[in-house]
Amino acid sequence: MNPVIRCASLIILIALFGLGTKAAAQTTPDSISLTGYIVTLHSDPPPDSAAQPQQVTLLQTATGSNLAQLSLDPAAAVARRGQQVQVTGHLAASTAASQAFNAPLLQVTGIELAGSAAVQTAGMPATGAQPWINLLCQFSDNNTAPYTPAQYQSLFSSTYPGLDHYWRQISYDQINLTGTAVVSRWYVLPLPRAGYIPSSGPANLELLFNDCTAAADADVNFTQYTGINLMFNDWLDCCAWGGEQTATLDGLTKTWSVTWLPPWSQTFTYLAHEMGHGFGLLHSSGPSANPPSGTAIYISQWDVMSKSQGSCQVKDKNFGCLPPGTIAHQLELAGWMPENRIATVQPGQIVTLTLDRLRQPPSSTGYLMAKIPIGDISGHHYTVEARFRLLGHSNYDQNIPASTIVIHDVLPGRGGWPGTNTGPALVVVANPFAGTPAEVVNGEEARWKQGEVFYDEANDIRIQVTGQNADTFTLSIANHALAAPSPLAPAGLATAAVPVFTWTAVERAVRYDIQLDTRSDFSSGAVISAQTAAATYTAPGALAANRTYYWRVRAQTAVGTLSGWSVAGSFMLESDAAAIPLPQYTTSTPTLSWGPVTWATGYDVMVSRTAAFNTVSFQAALNANTLAVTTAPLEHGQHFWRVCVRCTAGASVSCSAAETFVINAP
Repeated sequence: MNPVIRCASLIILIALFGLGTKAAAQTTPDSISLTGYIVTLHSDPPPDSAAQPQQVTLLQTATGSNLAQLSLDPAAAVARRGQQVQVTGHLAASTAASQAFNAPLLQVTGIELAGSAAVQTAGMPATGAQPWINLLCQFSDNNTAPYTPAQYQSLFSSTYPGLDHYWRQISYDQINLTGTAVVSRWYVLPLPRAGYIPSSGPANLELLFNDCTAAADADVNFTQYTGINLMFNDWLDCCAWGGEQTATLDGLTKTWSVTWLPPWSQTFTYLAHEMGHGFGLLHSSGPSANPPSGTAIYISQWDVMSKSQGSCQVKDKNFGCLPPGTIAHQLELAGWMPENRIATVQPGQIVTLTLDRLRQPPSSTGYLMAKIPIGDISGHHYTVEARFRLLGHSNYDQNIPASTIVIHDVLPGRGGWPGTNTGPALVVVANPFAGTPAEVVNGEEARWKQGEVFYDEANDIRIQVTGQNADTFTLSIANHALAAPSPLAPAGLATAAVPVFTWTAVERAVRYDIQLDTRSDFSSGAVISAQTAAATYTAPGALAANRTYYWRVRAQTAVGTLSGWSVAGSFMLESDAAAIPLPQYTTSTPTLSWGPVTWATGYDVMVSRTAAFNTVSFQAALNANTLAVTTAPLEHGQHFWRVCVRCTAGASVSCSAAETFVINAP
């Protein structure tokens, strides 16, 4: 295959690392392009460590040398991992990570596929058999062995509890670890620990990978495996690592899923977490309204990719804490969530649905996740999942906090480079300040139970838990939508010439619009429109008998979200009544007029939305010769007005009865 770095790019790197500043200035253009393979690495410190987790995205050659650290969010990198790509960008000031990985930092401006790649990938989605080879490597200055090969092999059982069984259950049997093996002995590395682990900064992961795989190469055919677990007999740097490494092993050039594991991380929970990174899974955390950083990100007991021990209420006698499953967002990210089991509630929709429990669902067709787009930011959404803690079952959600609905706020790029490492999915809680982040993410604030409602007022999204049974929850979800009211009365034959309209109240509605017309499509041009805060409205005057009337109503929230119009109700007056015509104005600034009063010295005109004139929407003081006035702009709907007469002393002494009119402006 062609070299993985183009000639111009190679000249630039030589200038950077070999010829000094002057040569670099002569050969470095404003923008450069590098060709290679994207890998992402995650470091995870042990519990109670002060070390900071890291996430690093690198561009590597086909033989695993690092060309550049990329200013690329891991979520974006995951979509390209293992692919041969051409990355364009600008060289930036180096970081501690870029120096540690001996690679310049490239501020990425563009990525495109670089033709057909001969390299195999550990890309997503991972499906079918995913065999891992487990290599045991000792530093040359330390001959201890934390566990025997047989003990490591027992971790990967296909029965409960075992990592093969675990990943089968987590992925809905879309992947398995069939073919996974452990080498039969410990191999001695050519260097002491200090040859791989600097006094500060991350371990030399590339050298550890190369030397450990080389030591075992005579006994292992690497072409049979998709992943490699590197088990070491001493601490590495701060952390355990998981992700990918590009290499050519036994003649096969491939981006492998890889973990680098010191003894403290060679447990069920940490292996599951780091292998999750190898499968492309990212961290999750919470709460969404007050996200943590540093080592505080590992707090969510709902996800193996956060606190990998979960609640640790259930332990195995050999392996210690059993990990919880992962969250719905991770399953979708990995490609293991069937599309037909995702209910997407688009803006303007109201949906009632049932969610099966996420782990070991009771059916093969029910929904496993609800997904609710948020606002105008691409990819921003809520996920809703049903989690059940089933004790005494071979179910890995035994170590979640409780059986409940869990909501995550998912924003691609959140916590990414060079951010907090939280991952894009954060747990949604009722009150993020009701305790420590760990307390609210795992406690009652994060548990949405039957009868409870989560409401995002800014985006007008409402999630109500309406029911629960042994292995499902029912929900009502409204995304920037209101249910339409239902007309109640009048209907059929009506006896009141001035009818009173009633309809079902709508939760969250603060006002209602009502329309009345003699045509079912409300197109007569003489439609009566009004607005009211209550779920009732009295007609502004008597209606003509022996005529069919149609009416409809819609609801509105405080932030202006409108429901659809209700189904039209209809009625006919049973007996004739004196029709009182209701003035209609198609302008918001009507002209009101009245007759003269001989002794008047002036008139006061008032317009109000209420017959009692509790509040006045327009008022004018006029002289005795003015018998008409054009109002200021008035709101759509029904209004009341009156004229008060002033006498010689200047004070109003009497007012007319209130008259009614309707503004029905286009």
